[in-house]
Amino acid sequence: MLSKGALSSLYDQAKVNELENAEELTGKEQKKLESFQNNQALYDEIITTLKAATSEQVYNSPTEFMPVLTKALASATSDKKLLDKIANGLSIMDKNAEIQRDRKGRIIYDKETKDTELVKWEESIEDYMAREVLPHIPDAAAFFEEDLGKKKPVIKTGAEIPFTRYFYKYQASTPSEELETKFMELEFSVSKRVAKLFE
Repeated sequence: MLSKGALSSLYDQAKVNELENAEELTGKEQKKLESFQNNQALYDEIITTLKAATSEQVYNSPTEFMPVLTKALASATSDKKLLDKIANGLSIMDKNAEIQRDRKGRIIYDKETKDTELVKWEESIEDYMAREVLPHIPDAAAFFEEDLGKKKPVIKTGAEIPFTRYFYKYQASTPSEELETKFMELEFSVSKRVAKLFE
């Protein structure tokens, strides 16, 4: 959970050390440090409570796990957003678990498995997915990073210009025999000069 940074917004010892050792803090940094210091007791309580509540029980869905987590941390916090972060930090991807969905029934995709593909402008995303992605990952889905649910959604499009591919001209490297000859000549030249110094 800690390696995923689930509680780093609440308290982060490394950042606290960095801020405390800084020569001068901006107003924003000072507020961040104070926030971390104020949250340390809660952070410690959450960690202690979670360690005490550790079990071998495996939960395959948030609907099973969230009540257990909420009950275990009832004395520490009831903040839903914080509990969601903790649940996410304690979760691992399991291909055998049931597909997770949000309240509207849409699939919740694991952010750790996200990848970016570059699709040619003139090619449809569906064709690209069918040819390049789905044969390898049958349950993959394509979607834009932008929120299409907004009143005025903005879909960013761009272009990649691979300069190396278009402008690079291959030049054969110097053969190793030639390099060896040059190296030997240089070594001989240096040895000669050193010998002259001691004449």
